[in-house]
Amino acid sequence: MPLMEREGTRIESGGNVMGETKGISRRNLLKGAALSAAGVAALGVMGCSPQVAGSAAEDSASKTGEAGKHTWEIKPEPIAADKIKETVDTEVLIIGGGYSGTCCALSAAENGAKVVLVEKDAMLNGHGVGGTGAIASRELDKLNIGFDKAIEMERWVSTCGNRCRESLVAKWFRESERCMNWFLDLAESNGAKCMVTVGSRSVVHPEIDCYHMIAGGEIFEQHTMADFVEYLFESEAVKHGAQFVYEMPAVRLVQDDSGKVTGAVCQNKDGDYVQYNVSKGVVLATGDVSYNDEYLDEFAPIAKKVMTRLCSDQGNVGDGHNMAAWAGGAFQDGPWPTMMHPQAAATFHGPFLFVNPEGKRFMNEATWVQGKCVGVMVNGGSDHAWSVFDANWQTDLLDSLQYGGGMFWDSFRAYGTDYQAAVDSHAKGVESGLEKTPAYFKRANTLEELAEMMEVDKDEFLASVERYNKRCKEGEDTDFYKESHFLYPIEEGPFTACMVAPGLLAVVGGIHVSDNFEVLNAENQPVEGLYAIGNCSGDMYAYDYPINVQGNSHGRCLVEGKCLGEQLAGVYQEIGA
Repeated sequence: MPLMEREGTRIESGGNVMGETKGISRRNLLKGAALSAAGVAALGVMGCSPQVAGSAAEDSASKTGEAGKHTWEIKPEPIAADKIKETVDTEVLIIGGGYSGTCCALSAAENGAKVVLVEKDAMLNGHGVGGTGAIASRELDKLNIGFDKAIEMERWVSTCGNRCRESLVAKWFRESERCMNWFLDLAESNGAKCMVTVGSRSVVHPEIDCYHMIAGGEIFEQHTMADFVEYLFESEAVKHGAQFVYEMPAVRLVQDDSGKVTGAVCQNKDGDYVQYNVSKGVVLATGDVSYNDEYLDEFAPIAKKVMTRLCSDQGNVGDGHNMAAWAGGAFQDGPWPTMMHPQAAATFHGPFLFVNPEGKRFMNEATWVQGKCVGVMVNGGSDHAWSVFDANWQTDLLDSLQYGGGMFWDSFRAYGTDYQAAVDSHAKGVESGLEKTPAYFKRANTLEELAEMMEVDKDEFLASVERYNKRCKEGEDTDFYKESHFLYPIEEGPFTACMVAPGLLAVVGGIHVSDNFEVLNAENQPVEGLYAIGNCSGDMYAYDYPINVQGNSHGRCLVEGKCLGEQLAGVYQEIGA
């Protein structure tokens, strides 16, 4: 059995990496869920001498607002060399144990590189429900599912306001199939299986059927779906000689006189500093800035309007962003894109009438998840709204799925199952919500009673329903021009309302990077020896997060981690080069 270092020691290679201390995950949501739809219902320029700054957290607290500058604009004071208690030599140092970081560790290690991954938490940090988007794969081939890459990339770029870097997005489209097939081979060799879920049939905002949900096997039994992928990658990486070190946050990058990054200094839980020297590169894979209001205020102010920040890991505070900036790296232009889903309250709302807390209709409800979130906050003027429907809602929902759908309107149902499966799943969810979370689900025999339960203005609400029903009968929504096939009247009781509330999953913008994931400065020149992947890196998205390729944030982590790992190991051959 390998040596497990939860106290700032290392996990060495060899043996079964799933030791006793790793059998318990801090995430219980979806733990042990079956593979089915129901299972889803820092840094500054320094010379060759080992002088470093204090921790990123300490520096942020002490430097915020100094001389009118932001934390990331002020390089921390150096730490004396005699405070470095240990030095470790490696080829690749990866900072951060999320999806992209663990994937990169495995990819580099299996291709012969000497790898150390440091994680500031006592465990790896996986997010989401285990799904990964890919534009093509052998699983999609088995189902005879294929897509026009040109169309899907154009949708991606246009959703980003044409402000993402198209060459970086195109690299993802080229590499997606190869990387997903590698992942599938790895998962299946560990006893896991894949389920591809259904997207949306919307003409305006389609979501293609490309969400690969992978689960099963021994590793999955020990970890939730949110953690499974990272621990799968760690298990394999350790077999190839990689070392994973926990409770070891990076606090400062090491740079030589030319500015090249030659390592990083980390701090263990006892406060001792450990310097890692690298020969091939340092990879920042530290996640986003969801829990750093200084960053949100400057780059993503809309993120502070959501009802809830959904990521359970509150350690996403921009450690890597700070380190990159202090080393001379630049950020992508703001505002940074946010990934938001309307799941902070009820997780169903369909295409039905929305009213704001005043009881007034304010938008076209039959849109995509990001659009619903923005609409609720901007047009609705609040952090929540209500989706209202009558006793015929299941029939109406079934009818609507031939024209639209997507997350929280359809369900995470397996490809090949019929629309009724989604209706049945949501019917169970609504009934359960009425019983267990009455703050988010309301039902009444009359609209007047429902208004009181929702605590909205009764007269405004009744007028909104009356006007909406009139548009339904006319067959044209001249108020917001919702497609006519989504106009379902609200006439027959009992009446139900589900709270629609935006939640922030991640801020998917950040450090300016090249197509090879090198951190770039303001002149678009690489900061030599420094790389960034995953949600701490920028340029892959802009303005909004595209959902036409479902699960592409995880898909991005997969592609960036695998390709950069190969690149650092010296074996990467770009497709089409």
